[in-house]
Amino acid sequence: MSYVSADPVRAVLDDPRSAAVLVTTVATRGPDHTRRTAEQAVADARRAPWPPGLLSLTVYTSGDDDSVLTYAQWDAEDLIPATGSPDGAGTVSRVFRHYRTVRGTAVAEPVPVPESFPAAFFPAEDEQAARAWLDGLLAGEERTEGDDRAYPGALAAHLHIAVDGGQVLSFSEWVAEEPAVAHIEAVWAPVLKDFGGTGTLYRHHRTLLPADATPPTRRTR
Repeated sequence: MSYVSADPVRAVLDDPRSAAVLVTTVATRGPDHTRRTAEQAVADARRAPWPPGLLSLTVYTSGDDDSVLTYAQWDAEDLIPATGSPDGAGTVSRVFRHYRTVRGTAVAEPVPVPESFPAAFFPAEDEQAARAWLDGLLAGEERTEGDDRAYPGALAAHLHIAVDGGQVLSFSEWVAEEPAVAHIEAVWAPVLKDFGGTGTLYRHHRTLLPADATPPTRRTR
């Protein structure tokens, strides 16, 4: 099965068909190296036969041009190729399961295409501890900010837990970088400063889908 580019489609991060996600980050050095690394990831995906179970592969580049992130959705965890961590110089891969999604309520219909993607990784002792930490984090946010989450420009925050329980990933979708930065500085920076910082802002680079795929509908609530 062949690949197609699905721009301007974005991967649906809480796609119910996705059983697990392989997330890879590659350290880069400046805009040219970042662009070449992202394009190489796309070219490699197009050359290889589409493996069974791979639903989508999306490539993102960081706003600081110091990393490339690939987010590959699979319909079965046991179909994901074995990966080491790290895979090579400046490359780290880990398999995650989607845990929870919380959605913003300030964006009117039709929901715009997301353009900014804050990503943050945090250590965890095990899966149970990761779930408790994420649930507590969201409960604390609701106590201070309310459960409506009517943040300007916020589309959704997708929370993931590594299959080995050793890490948490928060991967969010925003309509633009400016409101994402403002929200992180006002709400999350004070909370997360003791947990390794607030992560990296990414931009969408390319989404690849099977040639015969129909992108799933993006959910809004």
